[in-house]
Amino acid sequence: MSIEEKKKKKHILNSSITLFSTNGYKETTVRAISKEAGVNVSMISYYFGGKDGILQNIVQDITEGFSSLLNRFDFDNSEGTIIVLSDFLVYLENNRPQIKILFSELGKGSEYFSPIKKKIAELQNKLSSFVMNKDLSGNSSELTLKLKVMTDILLGMIFSDYILDFSSFQDGVPEKKKELWREERGRMLIKMIEQLLGMNSGKLTFDTILL
Repeated sequence: MSIEEKKKKKHILNSSITLFSTNGYKETTVRAISKEAGVNVSMISYYFGGKDGILQNIVQDITEGFSSLLNRFDFDNSEGTIIVLSDFLVYLENNRPQIKILFSELGKGSEYFSPIKKKIAELQNKLSSFVMNKDLSGNSSELTLKLKVMTDILLGMIFSDYILDFSSFQDGVPEKKKELWREERGRMLIKMIEQLLGMNSGKLTFDTILL
């Protein structure tokens, strides 16, 4: 594929991402994509084989991004893992429309969703293992259970804004305020994880994260 063809394919993909994330995948027609991208319908079929092929391309790109970040986890290095988690949050934010599309269509039975589902489960397991690998010998089974529940809650917090787009509930909110909200949300998530790891106090803690 020539450089010019790659540019055309990328342009169609970006136009589709805009429409899918704004109007929904089901509601977006191939004709609407061709109009947004300024190309013939036949060109969409040529590069992607249709609308489902575009969605498959989006899912594959996100799967590759997840894989690259998950491969960087090192459970022997708490600070390094926090850096990876921070980078993961940045990746999600930089790909906000694609992540929104992913979760809105994740329930589809298509086989190409299987790899990303496995990557999300891998993240959950890595996050849980990272926290649970701390020395819990002096802690009760109740605390151990709480830690397991907390890791599940953290996973939900990581993805929830991209599923529900909390920061955009009020259309009149300026984009700058939305950005500040997202940045603060990221900082609080990292602080919660740091506290669970006992990095601030030398022990596992459920102390407040608001200070």
